[in-house]
Amino acid sequence: MKLERRDLIWIIPSAIAAGFFGWLSWRTIYIRFLKTGVSQPVWKDGPKVHVAKVSELRQPWAFKYFEYPLQIGTAERKLQAVAFRLPQPVAGGLELDGAHFLALSRICTHQGCTVNFVDNPELGAIAYNFRSDHPFLGCPCHFGAFEPLQAGRAVYGPPRFPLPRLRLEAGDGAIYATGYETPLRPLEQG
Repeated sequence: MKLERRDLIWIIPSAIAAGFFGWLSWRTIYIRFLKTGVSQPVWKDGPKVHVAKVSELRQPWAFKYFEYPLQIGTAERKLQAVAFRLPQPVAGGLELDGAHFLALSRICTHQGCTVNFVDNPELGAIAYNFRSDHPFLGCPCHFGAFEPLQAGRAVYGPPRFPLPRLRLEAGDGAIYATGYETPLRPLEQG
């Protein structure tokens, strides 16, 4: 069978469409399913920093942003972080009198943008194209989503790796950050 010039009229657009839908299928699988899981953290000690009073995080999903100082090489940086109270325990979190707390880095593991705590799941579905029945962390740069109930695991969008956790300790009615999980991507790269 010989290909003629008129056959290209349907072969080329069909090949382009097949390539597009193949790419779209791969992208959907990548965005939704190819994520790294969360394991027990390996902590690196750091300074003891006041995060919040326990009374500030009274209800599940109460949250507070804070900064944690890091020494990376000779440079000193401030890590943007968020601490919140969760309705259930998670790996690497703090349990205190039946309450569960977790602190995560707010630096997206995709390209280093600052993630936000999305406390309205309906708004999150519109703004981040991710459906959840509870609050989550969303990256406004490339619309990635991270799941606090899975210890910061990336669950949607381009990020593949979980958000690093910060070690929490309690004392005198307050919660303190005393270290962070390693490796701390992408801060340790730059």
